[in-house]
Amino acid sequence: MRCLSALPKAILPGDDKGVTLLLGGKATILQGAFLGWVIVPFMKLEKPYSELKDLIRRMLDWWDENARTRERIGELVYRLGMRKFLKDVGLPPVPQMVYVPRANPYYFWSPEELEEVK
Repeated sequence: MRCLSALPKAILPGDDKGVTLLLGGKATILQGAFLGWVIVPFMKLEKPYSELKDLIRRMLDWWDENARTRERIGELVYRLGMRKFLKDVGLPPVPQMVYVPRANPYYFWSPEELEEVK
């Protein structure tokens, strides 16, 4: 908030109020630290927050169906892959989800899409 008080006319808070959702984030002994992934870069929130509640419910249902005992959701996404998570939860891939730029983008073509191109 120092920037806002030092330069009140240069940086103004916007009118859109919402959330950015991050998933994961844990420091494990065997694999090292996991940074959180940006799952939703920005979601505008308005009461009764049904869109956010629906997304969280889909994520928890996916975790409940696929997780091992005592496995966190970030570890599950790391184990099964971001592609499966995004497809099953119904989220579109966005550039902010890329963990390491130009090394592992999360946009994948399914075999059905490749057949359509031929």
